[in-house]
Amino acid sequence: MKIAFLKAGDLRGSLGHIRALIDYLEGKGVEVAEIDLKPDRVQEAVNRVMDIRPAFTLDLNGTGIIVGDQEGKKMPLYDILGFVHISYFTEDPLLHFPAIYGLQHRNFIGVVGDLRYAESLKLLGIENMSYVTPFLDFERLPEPEPEKDIDVAFLGPVIDPQIVTDSVKRNLPENIFPVFIETGEFMFRNPEVGVVTAFSYVLSLFNPQYQEEVRKWSEENKEAFFRLLNDISIYATMRKRWYLINFLEGINLKIVGDYQGELKEDHENIKVDSYEELLKVYSRTLLTVVCFPNTVPSGIGYTPLEVSAMGSALMIDYRGTLPGFLKPGEEVITYMPLDRADIEEKVLYYLDNPEEAREIGERAREVVRERFRVDDRGEFLYNMMNDILSKATQEKKE
Repeated sequence: MKIAFLKAGDLRGSLGHIRALIDYLEGKGVEVAEIDLKPDRVQEAVNRVMDIRPAFTLDLNGTGIIVGDQEGKKMPLYDILGFVHISYFTEDPLLHFPAIYGLQHRNFIGVVGDLRYAESLKLLGIENMSYVTPFLDFERLPEPEPEKDIDVAFLGPVIDPQIVTDSVKRNLPENIFPVFIETGEFMFRNPEVGVVTAFSYVLSLFNPQYQEEVRKWSEENKEAFFRLLNDISIYATMRKRWYLINFLEGINLKIVGDYQGELKEDHENIKVDSYEELLKVYSRTLLTVVCFPNTVPSGIGYTPLEVSAMGSALMIDYRGTLPGFLKPGEEVITYMPLDRADIEEKVLYYLDNPEEAREIGERAREVVRERFRVDDRGEFLYNMMNDILSKATQEKKE
């Protein structure tokens, strides 16, 4: 079996864990050819794919979709040449809509790391998809620091939601702005609802004339509509994070990553310049507070797993699916995202009882290393490709 891995840039940050998936497939005897996609050398990449004649091409987040021309129609390369393309989505596909939308995708399979990403793929015209839970490449994770010299960290980016609102308002038609703000506020109050569902529900609450206005605009300006949905998710995320840090005053809170807005007293912004530096911050931190971005609607993402793998006690907003990944109270600390008392009490409790926080961090580290390895994910992908090949061979015989 041959695979061409179409790689747009280096596998940085959490994307680096995908290297373990490639290694696993090669260990199963799969021939994997890595092809670097560069904007000014696309034809070179096409020529390599044609020379290799792979059964499958693979990319991350739709970044390896090459568009060609067949009989005057734009078509993806995998449909023109007749092989199967697999996109593994570590992020919401809606964030990568320019590469996906507007094409017919006959030989495309979207492999998603969050079940709700299926909503985004369907919106973009993709029906064929599979689900694989996130995993870590433990070879690239250093040993945790022995000392926890940071009491509590809050993971960014954190942006004053008014900054997001002002930016969107400048670029959005005035008549569309009300549904942006109302949907964002609805998602803030209902953090487990995905943006596609939230938008449809909130729009239905407006008068019929306005609903028709928005629908007409969204149909005539599809790309602007997708950008609007992404902006709503960003706004709802920043609204939650801003809400959280605003009542954690009086605590020496280290906000890690990008920060835009007025910094509260006793809060400090820690800039990180590399992935390795970020991992080191995790390992130095007793309690790491994480607020799920709205682009991770369910399940669990790479960041919570990385925090746990580095031995920091993870404190995260509760999702109904979370207990299927980590046990609240034993392997993870959960809080209700809009319950101010719950959040304050838990942060103060674990700062007063650091040994309990350390025990949770240590248990989580063991559990993540045991449950979130690449093996079964790689085996699933390998078996899926084998099944496709077997089916194709059978159909040829018939």
